[in-house]
Amino acid sequence: MKNMIQTFVSKQSASGYGKPRRQMARFAFLFVLAIAAMASLATPSYATGNIVKSDLSGSWVVSLTGNTGCGLVAMQANFTLNTNGTGTATLITHGQCEDSTLGGQNFTVITLNPNGSGTAGLTCGPGCGWTFNIQVAPDRSTFSLVDVATINPNNYLSGIAIHQ
Repeated sequence: MKNMIQTFVSKQSASGYGKPRRQMARFAFLFVLAIAAMASLATPSYATGNIVKSDLSGSWVVSLTGNTGCGLVAMQANFTLNTNGTGTATLITHGQCEDSTLGGQNFTVITLNPNGSGTAGLTCGPGCGWTFNIQVAPDRSTFSLVDVATINPNNYLSGIAIHQ
């Protein structure tokens, strides 16, 4: 009986029955190792805690589109915010009135609530400006802007800001 068991085990090993199990074990080990490596390389986001103006410091590009007192327009504003939420913007416009590049404009985060909602302002020349409702993403990488202020008649702008 002992010889029969040894012969049976020897035949299985010789025929390669154990090889698929070793391949599966090797695959499972490499799969778990790859998942662990990806998890260790993930960059944690700043998606927790209160959102404050200093979280928005750095370079931004804003894309805006809509209707201004001058007609339909597409705009891009580039600016760098300091820790107080203020910065100087270059405003590039393409619209019904004209195409222009206007430097030295002010972008200011006026109010900012801990949940990321607030208001911001952007000037567009002498006597020209917009007040936006903003919502900052939890990871602080983007914020949305929409001009719904009744003090800005005939201005219907909305867009998105991306932290560079």
